[in-house]
Amino acid sequence: MRDIRKGDQFRVLYETRMHEGRPTGSGRVLAVQYINDGKLIEAMWFAPEGQNGGYYDKDGKSLKAAFLRSAIPFTRVSSTFGKRMHPIHKRWKMHAGIDFAAPTGTPIRATGDGIVDFIGNKGGYGKTIVLRHPNNITTLFAHQSRFAKGLKRGDRVAQGEIIGYVGSTGWSTGPHLHYEFRVNDKPVDPLGIKMPEAVVLDNKQREQFYAQALPWRDQLERIAELQDLDSNLQVAGR
Repeated sequence: MRDIRKGDQFRVLYETRMHEGRPTGSGRVLAVQYINDGKLIEAMWFAPEGQNGGYYDKDGKSLKAAFLRSAIPFTRVSSTFGKRMHPIHKRWKMHAGIDFAAPTGTPIRATGDGIVDFIGNKGGYGKTIVLRHPNNITTLFAHQSRFAKGLKRGDRVAQGEIIGYVGSTGWSTGPHLHYEFRVNDKPVDPLGIKMPEAVVLDNKQREQFYAQALPWRDQLERIAELQDLDSNLQVAGR
């Protein structure tokens, strides 16, 4: 998509919260159409049964990546994936993840939709969360100072959701996040691999998506017709 420019158009369908018959605020955006330099871009909200919701294009393809590269924005890598001299044990060891330096208390976000498989103290990892994802993928977040309030094993979390906060628990020489990405329980470099694509809707989910999204698209098209009518009336009235 190119930069926003003069003449671009957008149409939005969103929820309105009501209380005793009066609007109290806006809710989730359900569908949006954006015309950028003459190109139509669409997004519709859909939540497959038993999964977190997200935005999809008109063909039912997810518009988000399956995983974020980092659980902490605007930080620096303090230790990379691979063999290194361990700062505490003073011997060469395999470093099975990436360390992101950040101040204590910095929010840690889930890098992908998943289920909490472990939450608690885990030896040298200190306060740790392990998330289980589709396709035999797990992610590990270690050395936390504390976990998100109320989070427990078995909870479903969405990509970008805060799950904990940076700390220096376990074998750690300073506040940072140790992040691991495992496929079939084998650690891989999360900064070096090609990330998996978002989970594709199966045939049943796709049918449900179409049944939900098509009426929203029809509503947006009616909005477009009203916009054109209003524009024509303004021109005729000059």
